[in-house]
Amino acid sequence: MTRTLYLHVGSPKSGTTYLQRILDANRDVLAAAGVLVVGSAQVDRVQAALQVREDPRWEKLPEARRDMWGTLVAEIRAWQGDSAILSYELFCAASAEQSKRALADLDGIDVHVVVTARDLAGAVPSAWQEQLKFGTTKPLEEWSPAGRNREWGWRTLDPSSVAKRWGASLPADHVHVVTVPAQPTTDSELWERFAAACGVTDVAVDLAVPRVNESLGVVQAELLRRVNGHLRAPLEGSRERAVWLRDTLAHGVLAAGCSSAEPIGLTDAQLTEATQRAESAITAIEKAGYAVHGDLADLRPTQRDARMPGEVSEADLLLAAQEAIVELLVLVRERTREGRGRARATATPGARGLGRRIVERATAPYVGRRERDLRARIEALEAEVARERALHLRVASLQNVVAELLLPADLRDNELTEKALRTYRRSIR
Repeated sequence: MTRTLYLHVGSPKSGTTYLQRILDANRDVLAAAGVLVVGSAQVDRVQAALQVREDPRWEKLPEARRDMWGTLVAEIRAWQGDSAILSYELFCAASAEQSKRALADLDGIDVHVVVTARDLAGAVPSAWQEQLKFGTTKPLEEWSPAGRNREWGWRTLDPSSVAKRWGASLPADHVHVVTVPAQPTTDSELWERFAAACGVTDVAVDLAVPRVNESLGVVQAELLRRVNGHLRAPLEGSRERAVWLRDTLAHGVLAAGCSSAEPIGLTDAQLTEATQRAESAITAIEKAGYAVHGDLADLRPTQRDARMPGEVSEADLLLAAQEAIVELLVLVRERTREGRGRARATATPGARGLGRRIVERATAPYVGRRERDLRARIEALEAEVARERALHLRVASLQNVVAELLLPADLRDNELTEKALRTYRRSIR
């Protein structure tokens, strides 16, 4: 059984996608070193977090997917290596009571909680962007992480808040705060800090994983906000918007289409709030005595000399909209052209790659879920066929017994009798 679990619970927008890509890409290498990467797919971890947090969306999952937390816990307990790493950033939204229950399910395992965190000024526009991807129309100038934001508020962005809830029942040295380097000296510095927190510094992992740009520039963000004001059915509900607004338009078109996103600024009030929150977090982490990997000064905001979304010109928005329409045309062409080979041969490399990437990222989770459902149905049908065959064999055997017992000896081998029995057997199959 796993002796040590490193439970990476967030925070969001702190390099978590990059870290998870490395973990998934090096699953076999880590397993050979005795380290399990928990969850065969990201959707498993997402649904486990929904369950832990008792999110309303959890109740709408198919019955077979409602205990993914239990499935992951069973996977951890069944692992014969020394340690395991479970990483998903929105575990951080769990309440203190929900966190306590989740840790209780891991009783007997030495659990270390890992919290990644970035400078809190940069976290503000990043969190606002995530809400844009699900349809909000509120301008950044009017938005704040304060309040009741379940997933994108200070309670998830502030590492001291996350560490306090998840680490309440753990020794201080079992709570690890990993800071995103404000000025990294190497491209792999964040991974090196995370690896130290998870005890895998000696594992030679391949860090050459593709980095997917999911951040929007100030122009693209404001364009998306305005698009949100025109959304209508069927683009309603978190699932529809996750596929089409977030994965397709935001990530696949707007983010992928801008090679260098222009940074997004902050209001003076937002910068002040982020600065106060950072200082409070640093003090709380130091007082608690958590294990820190990196420098807590990385949490302090730096002055952001950048435009606010409200300062974007109409000309900028028009140009971004035109570019987005062209990229969407490429996507529609890629999806509707007859013959995948023909599309591959005639499309430009960049357009072809963009269209394929958008389609694959937008539809892969649903194709995978459909495939699993179909496989389960096939297995059930095969089992039913096997049961029917066994029943028919039993009936045939009983018929033979009846024939032996009831038919006179001189009629058992009678040709007419055999013919009648064969006809009867065919009729009941």
